[in-house]
Amino acid sequence: MTYFVEHLRDLIASNRNLPTLPEVVLQLHAVLQDDMASEPQVASIIERDPALAGRLLKVANSAFYFRGTDAVTSVTVAVARLGLSQVHAMCLAVSVVRAFTGKGLNHRRFWRHSVAAAMTADALARHTRGVDPEHAYIAGLLHDVGLLVLDQFFPDRFAELVRVVREEGTPIWRAEEARLGLDHGEIGGLLLGRWSLSRTVADAVAHHHHPEQAPASAAAASCVLQATEGLTVEADCGLPDEGPPEAVTLTGVCDLGAETLDAVRPQLAYIAEASVALLAHL
Repeated sequence: MTYFVEHLRDLIASNRNLPTLPEVVLQLHAVLQDDMASEPQVASIIERDPALAGRLLKVANSAFYFRGTDAVTSVTVAVARLGLSQVHAMCLAVSVVRAFTGKGLNHRRFWRHSVAAAMTADALARHTRGVDPEHAYIAGLLHDVGLLVLDQFFPDRFAELVRVVREEGTPIWRAEEARLGLDHGEIGGLLLGRWSLSRTVADAVAHHHHPEQAPASAAAASCVLQATEGLTVEADCGLPDEGPPEAVTLTGVCDLGAETLDAVRPQLAYIAEASVALLAHL
């Protein structure tokens, strides 16, 4: 085990200075594990965090969602308009935006890529057997959270990795494995495990650059995330700091095939537009 990996594991295990999800978001996550969760129940939790409630109302009233003449002023109505899955993902995204303050990463580009990845992963999951679209959406949204950890807690290492990507034209995850002993997907998986998110989501994030190594329960979701990376580049929503995407492995890991990618490609223009609209409210 490299010194970096030991340092990282100590950081995550000790929880010192490590960003945590707000109690409101943890409560929301717990409630939404119940298929019987109601919109008023979810709204009552969100209302405990005025800033989060305010963001939710802004999204519900944005041009992307608002098609009527009366503004939404109730959190319950906002939850109904957006849907429980979208509300869950948005609250997670807002919380993670608040939690990280690193300076090396272009956070606007990062979150546009993340939002586009969430929507793309959701679309792919609807054509892929064994992948829950909600899990795929959340995994897509948080798949690169390991980059935020590197940027905030290991800024010198992150700057070196970005330099290697730019000078050698190699994907950042390969540079990470060579220099750190693990990639940002694995770093993100460790953090999501601490945040008590779904094990499938954490495993999919951890293995999204090598789905063939994922446990069986997350292999298909990891494959979806790998394909998502390439499709976001096609949609002009890639993250330059990650370097060039590599060829997607379409066989041997799951049932994801070329026809699935072709089914989702017509949605990419919409996803690109939507990612800009939603980013304004994170």
